[in-house]
Amino acid sequence: MDSMELASIQLAEGEDARFGGVDITISLTRDQAAAIPDVGLMADAFRAALDALATLRLGYVDQSPYTPDQPHGDADADYWRSAIWALDRRLLSQLTGIRDAAVRAHIDNGGTVAETARAMDVARSTAQYRRETLQAAAPSTWETWATTPQH
Repeated sequence: MDSMELASIQLAEGEDARFGGVDITISLTRDQAAAIPDVGLMADAFRAALDALATLRLGYVDQSPYTPDQPHGDADADYWRSAIWALDRRLLSQLTGIRDAAVRAHIDNGGTVAETARAMDVARSTAQYRRETLQAAAPSTWETWATTPQH
């Protein structure tokens, strides 16, 4: 019966959640949704990250929402291969592209090295190195993906 709302994120927990755990609802504006037509793929990769984290902590795959007759299972090599693909090839790549584009936008809008260091929670020298490395390179495929309108 616990429910919590944080601006555009709503959490429904316990009996209010579909499977009795937690439901996460992230709301986007019409313009935001139009700018991210592949949001479902990102959401699925994020779900895979949460599923893998839970499996690591539980020590088993909780399949109960998907196959109620088989609530627990062993995480085999195929399970982990799929998790790694979702995390490494999709979510981390996308997040890195978004982060790099955000750092470039911060620089282009007059952001300082000290501000970047605070945002990244790193030493000023580390932030300066990261900014210089980023500026010296062409945008990556995923950074270009992050800044290119999708239709």
